Amino acid sequence: MENINLQQTDNTPAIDFNFETGMLQVKGTSYPEYAKEFYEPILQSLKEYAILPTAPKTTVIFKFHYFNTGTNSFITGIFKELEKLHKQGHTLKIDWYHERDDDDMRELGEYFATLTYLPIEVIDCENFDE
Repeated sequence: MENINLQQTDNTPAIDFNFETGMLQVKGTSYPEYAKEFYEPILQSLKEYAILPTAPKTTVIFKFHYFNTGTNSFITGIFKELEKLHKQGHTLKIDWYHERDDDDMRELGEYFATLTYLPIEVIDCENFDE
């Protein structure tokens, strides 16, 4: 599978999935007009990686400013694939960053941590754009 490197736009996040190193990052705002068209290829690549990971450890970093309900189902899909990876005994680290004053993103990170059996760490920071 090929690495994914998509630049952030006004309504889509930056996606940097390096499957060779196991470093997967999503950063920005997500409210694409056609969420399925944007996220489906990303999910497909992640499904392939979950079957046969190419790195000994996977680190996933989420840094969202905002995402809409259309994006929520795809984030859930990402977590489902990560759960498959985790159940295989693969070493997995998930960091959900939120800016210190953003209670909504903090609560979403906590929600996903309770919804899954994944090792999700919710981390507050001053400003993750710097």
